[in-house]
Amino acid sequence: MRTPEEKYKKRVDVYKRKLELYTAKSSNTGNYKLLVFFTGLLGAAVFFFLKLYILMAAVILIFGGLFVYLSTIHNTLIKSKNYYQAMLQINQMCLKRAIGEWNEFTDKGEEFLNPQHDYTYDLDIFGKGSLFQMLNMTASYSGRHKLAELFLNPLKQKEEIYNRQEALQELAKKLLFRHRLFSNGLILNKNTILTDGTDSDKKRKKTLLDTMNKLDDVYSWVKKEKSLYSSPKFKLFIFAMPAFSFIMLILGIMGLVPVYVPVALYILQFILIGFRAESRNKTFELVEKYSDTLKVYKSLLKKFETEKFSSGYINSLKNNLKDDYGNPAWRQIEKLSKIWELIANRYNLMHAIINIATLWDFHCLVALENWKKGGGKYVEKWFDIIGEVEALCSLSLMCHDNPEYVMPRICDENNLRIEALHLGHPLLSKGRKCNDIKINSAEPILLITGSNMSGKSTFLRTVGVSLVLTYLGLPVCAESFTCPVLKVYACMRTSDNLGQSVSSFYAELLRVKMIVEAVQRGEKVFFLLDEIFKGTNSADRHTGAKMLINQLDKKGAWGLVSTHDLELADMENESKGRIRNYHFKEYYKDDQIFFDYQLRKGVSDTKNAIYLMKMAGVNVEDISPQ
Repeated sequence: MRTPEEKYKKRVDVYKRKLELYTAKSSNTGNYKLLVFFTGLLGAAVFFFLKLYILMAAVILIFGGLFVYLSTIHNTLIKSKNYYQAMLQINQMCLKRAIGEWNEFTDKGEEFLNPQHDYTYDLDIFGKGSLFQMLNMTASYSGRHKLAELFLNPLKQKEEIYNRQEALQELAKKLLFRHRLFSNGLILNKNTILTDGTDSDKKRKKTLLDTMNKLDDVYSWVKKEKSLYSSPKFKLFIFAMPAFSFIMLILGIMGLVPVYVPVALYILQFILIGFRAESRNKTFELVEKYSDTLKVYKSLLKKFETEKFSSGYINSLKNNLKDDYGNPAWRQIEKLSKIWELIANRYNLMHAIINIATLWDFHCLVALENWKKGGGKYVEKWFDIIGEVEALCSLSLMCHDNPEYVMPRICDENNLRIEALHLGHPLLSKGRKCNDIKINSAEPILLITGSNMSGKSTFLRTVGVSLVLTYLGLPVCAESFTCPVLKVYACMRTSDNLGQSVSSFYAELLRVKMIVEAVQRGEKVFFLLDEIFKGTNSADRHTGAKMLINQLDKKGAWGLVSTHDLELADMENESKGRIRNYHFKEYYKDDQIFFDYQLRKGVSDTKNAIYLMKMAGVNVEDISPQ
């Protein structure tokens, strides 16, 4: 069976050839169009000057028809070219992810970084080198924000987790569907994709994020009803008035009524066009701003609603994409999109004439109000659902691209444990080091010691990320992984906040307070404490850490603590084995330091600070006391 990398390489080659083929066909057809146009123009001009008007008309008819035919073919070829260009970009992006070059992707979700969140800031969920950067393949504002929302709010029920697992596994198998879904949005976003960090790519990122307009304005608009434009009397008036004026115009041309009558009527209609112009223009500005975005959503909805699924969870999402009459959501959005297109084509002289003659703008507003009654109240829900589908498709990449990963099992209440074999960090390269871990009610806390750079913090993040992935319904980088549903809290990455006059030590205290309060509320907590209380002296650090760990243990919390304070190792005996000592170590060979990143039982007995200082070029003798 082919690996994901091999699969993507083959697809890249196929789409490259397809793109080259359709680019050439499109270019040739465009040249043929120009040839037909100028040949027809020249032929018509020659016959015109020769006063052979019948032949001139024949040339115009024949070459005009041929030009229209070629234009139709050309448009089809351009659509095919854009499709293959999008599919090529998507598979190139997937290939980069498969070979570990995903850290070149520009969209890191940095605006979702929140140091106050329970775990996302500490576990690299957002930002450079994050899960969001690796997995995000959304084409809409709703999809992008829904993906962030899923990362921020993990599932809390066993049944929900298993339902999500089933949905993601099904989506993982639907590679072509996922790529076509993304390609629809990509094409409408003018083939902008987030790849590397070059200046040109940053411009593409800005274009894409600008296109992913926030939709609050649209949601607000669909909820506001304009009673005037819904009034039957007003609807009758805007049909009757132009019809009456047109009849008077015909009668005026025939000399049956004075000319000033139709003239006066059309002047009156011109004045009416100015009625509520400011309010009307706000609606039209909204249309112009979001017309392309609406096309993206229509395309995404159609692709999803016409696909068949077996997952109960995904089908429940599909079943909610209907209006009161059972019409599919994409049909309703298509209707709205067509009305918006009629409104958007208003910056020309022809529109001004038609608008005065027919009160066109008012007809458009009436059509919008009619649409609101059918689909308006569902728009926010529909867009949120398709955003969730996009987010789920992004998450399913983890399933598809890592067939060696395992789907976690949620353990029964009578046998609570965290147990993993060969557990690794999903953001590290394929050569990552993996470890086993076992935590249960009898041994709920692991105290991890080890010298600098030995792998303590990475191990804490590995366990934390694996739990988060489990509660997202995702596979874990392990041979097996079992855990209960716990609330993850991390205190690993604290820093000064000068804007709020908060020192790193106080920021750490606030994180600790958050964990303690969660335990006191009765939450089932899993905590990650990395070098706790490092901002104070060694005596304070030891006393504070010991008190905190004991309190967390007494309240029933589970977790991992990394420390350089070897005296804390005495807690294993003091707690009668509830707190277990583990460590990482290094070894030296040919005057070089090496780390094997393997977790071992017991307490670390190695030190490497002086060696690392020398390795970094610090002259230890120069900084020694005199």
